[in-house]
Amino acid sequence: MSSINRDASRLLYKALHLTGTPSNDAEYRDLLSRYRADPTFCTAVQESAIGMELSILDVSERGLIVAPSSKNSRFSLRMTDLRGTFTSEQKVALAMAHLAIAAVFFSTTDRLDDDAKAPLPATLARFRDTLLGLVSRLSDAQDSDVPESVAEELEPGWQYLKRLPAVNPKAERAASSSIDGFVRIAVNKMLEYGLIRSFRESDDDAQSLYTATHRLRVHLRELTLPALFHLTRDAANAAGGA
Repeated sequence: MSSINRDASRLLYKALHLTGTPSNDAEYRDLLSRYRADPTFCTAVQESAIGMELSILDVSERGLIVAPSSKNSRFSLRMTDLRGTFTSEQKVALAMAHLAIAAVFFSTTDRLDDDAKAPLPATLARFRDTLLGLVSRLSDAQDSDVPESVAEELEPGWQYLKRLPAVNPKAERAASSSIDGFVRIAVNKMLEYGLIRSFRESDDDAQSLYTATHRLRVHLRELTLPALFHLTRDAANAAGGA
């Protein structure tokens, strides 16, 4: 393997390291600078990404953001990967929890599109209230603003969540026996994938604060289905004004 191809693969490796950032990795910073300044190296990285079935979504001093280029990519996250022991309806419910969390951080199009606007910090309670609002809206058969295709896609999830209590104090904190539990499972998964970070932890979970990373912003901007995300943002805005 030539030096340029090796370095191209190295940059993609850094991009796939979900918790790594250029701020604490000098090699990553150098490779990013080379990608942005050297057309030959940029082409080599792009060709390597195509060979690995990856799409390059964004590149900046914050890092190289990549995503699977197809559902069959080795790096594609499938519903079956969310939680091995979950039923199909629980997996849809967990996907809804992920969306609710994302919508809290980017409650307006302007906040999502403008990199200069940092996402506002949020608590577990805010995520939970947003998910509850989404379930309520989807379960309202009279809500004509909800696209039929979206309602059908999410129906197994909201039907399941509607049967759960908001909080189950007798269960483990991150358990599927309550809305709060689903939110905690989603938060843990998003922390693992470098989509959110905790910047103020507390022994009292209600006081812990989370914020979105640049990776989450780019993924939402480039990949999320608009109708589904807009619907969830409406629930986030309603929860924020409650």
